[in-house]
Amino acid sequence: MSAPTITCAGRVRSQPETHQRAGRLAAALVAAGVRRGDRVAIMLRNDIEFLEVSLAIASCGANPVPINTRWQAPEVAHVLSDCGARLVVAHTEFVETVEQAVPQRDTTVLEVAMPAEMLAEAGLDATLAEPTGRHPTLEQWIDAQADPLGFVEGAIVDSMGLIYTSGTTGRPKGVLRERITPHQLLSIAGGSARRLGLTPGGQALLAGPLYHASPNVVAVLALRVGTNITIMPRWDAERFLRHVHERRVTQAKVVPTMLSRLLSLPEEVRARYDVSSLTHLIHSSAPCPPAVKRAAIDWFGDALIEFYGCTEAGTITWITASEWLAHPGSVGRPVDGSGAIIVDDAGQPLPAGEIGRVFVRGADYWPRFSYLNKAGESDSPVPGFITVGDRGYLDDDGFLYLTGRSSEIIISGGVNIYPAEIENAIMAMDGVEDVAVFGIPHAGDLGEAVAAHVVPRPGAALTEASIRAGLAGQLASYKVPSVLRIVSELPRDDSGKIYKRQLRAEAAAAD
Repeated sequence: MSAPTITCAGRVRSQPETHQRAGRLAAALVAAGVRRGDRVAIMLRNDIEFLEVSLAIASCGANPVPINTRWQAPEVAHVLSDCGARLVVAHTEFVETVEQAVPQRDTTVLEVAMPAEMLAEAGLDATLAEPTGRHPTLEQWIDAQADPLGFVEGAIVDSMGLIYTSGTTGRPKGVLRERITPHQLLSIAGGSARRLGLTPGGQALLAGPLYHASPNVVAVLALRVGTNITIMPRWDAERFLRHVHERRVTQAKVVPTMLSRLLSLPEEVRARYDVSSLTHLIHSSAPCPPAVKRAAIDWFGDALIEFYGCTEAGTITWITASEWLAHPGSVGRPVDGSGAIIVDDAGQPLPAGEIGRVFVRGADYWPRFSYLNKAGESDSPVPGFITVGDRGYLDDDGFLYLTGRSSEIIISGGVNIYPAEIENAIMAMDGVEDVAVFGIPHAGDLGEAVAAHVVPRPGAALTEASIRAGLAGQLASYKVPSVLRIVSELPRDDSGKIYKRQLRAEAAAAD
């Protein structure tokens, strides 16, 4: 059997070579002073080198800290200062941003040259293939080491100590995990690989950005298991289907926005590609509108699987396609000793069917955590459980349903309005690809008014009037958006989470 490979934009590297290069880079990191528990920032686009750098940092027992490539210098500076990183590994494209962001002049920047193939597929300027020349390069550090770093006992365990939240509702927070035992590590890795459908010799397709926790976990586990990996430099719906068809992909991780954009492809385009090889098409990170979910199940069948979780507590619930059809709208039931309860604002449990604050507990093997440099913020009024701001309810069978985030509830005339209910109703209309519902100040005395931005599918003839007419028989009049705009796109991060703060600020500025 041939060795598993990593493929990106036509570049192919065997996984044994990847591990060997990562080992030599790890030796270079140690020579540069990187020690156990140190934080090393990574600001790289999706490419093979992202995985090599991540492996190298982990081999030293240091913590990889991926940075969102969309962030500007002040946002990058916050994370670098917060985690104390003194080494940043960055693609040439981001070197200038990192230079502006480094908290101290003694921070080392290791530059990674950008392959021409990746630049072409990502639609980036070809001149970025030329390094700046202001910093040492990844290849120079690797070439300077004749031998890889030897095995370091406990390094992998130590490398799992810190990860940052996505920061869609505020500044990203560093989630500092307690040191896990080897048994916990095996439980997390083994359970996750099994549920994600990662197998030796299988074919995994990485469609999301590797700086996000979920795609990153899939990538690292795939490397450990020996699954062949295909990395997409950027999302493209038809290219995704082409990869599945040509490489007989068995496992892929997406977000609901990607599912919606796949469904926006013309029927004749979708029909060109055989997706029957997929056994695990996993989605998470944001609520999936029921209309999109049902259409995706019709297309992908039992391969479509969903989970719900958070950075702090890991994966909480899972739900298969057949379970979802029996419990439409749910994100599943807790697994492996994890838990979910619904409480009122006073922290008292609520009965099935009543909407309240969602509190969750990690799996039996999940490590405890605290927030880096934020003493006390991880304390919870519900012993043994935490909340990340979601609201929802449980049904009689213990399946969890999300209705939105506490910060997103619209209060109009003293009545709570849940944006997810309105978003789901709009998404069920023909021709809708994406939608965001949010509250804006009411000109009168109601407090807030309902606003909606709607993205049509290509070629759809949507109008504000047709959307309102479609909602008239489904929702109470006070839930129908008083402000409704047809837009070309919504401000989502690459994990599918929407920046509603930005929408509200733009609406306020427009008044």
